Amino acid sequence: MASAGHADVRVTGDAGAVQVDATQSNVGEVLSALESAFRLRVKASVVLDRHVGGRFTGPLAQVLPRLLDGYNYVIRMQATEIEVNILGSPGNRAAALGRSRPPPTAAMSLSESARLNNQRSRKSH
Repeated sequence: MASAGHADVRVTGDAGAVQVDATQSNVGEVLSALESAFRLRVKASVVLDRHVGGRFTGPLAQVLPRLLDGYNYVIRMQATEIEVNILGSPGNRAAALGRSRPPPTAAMSLSESARLNNQRSRKSH
């Protein structure tokens, strides 16, 4: 009789040199462990249940693409966090392409704010 496996993910190091050891895990479990260890935010439109096992080492920016191999994804590196959007897998590519773009955020840079204020002042004169 086979015993049920227990997933185990261990993350050590920092974003410049991370080591991820995964035993009987899936992509979702590994990403969850990385979210806990780093300023990482993951959004997924598919179930991340692909089996993952072994050791991943290197900068986080290189480990993530190796971990996400086989998925359609976008990684956005920002000054304070890393955002990972997993859009699907090759089998459901059409669904990911049919999505509309997310609405623009309310945040804007100082230069964007100045440009907008200049445009408004020109229209009012």
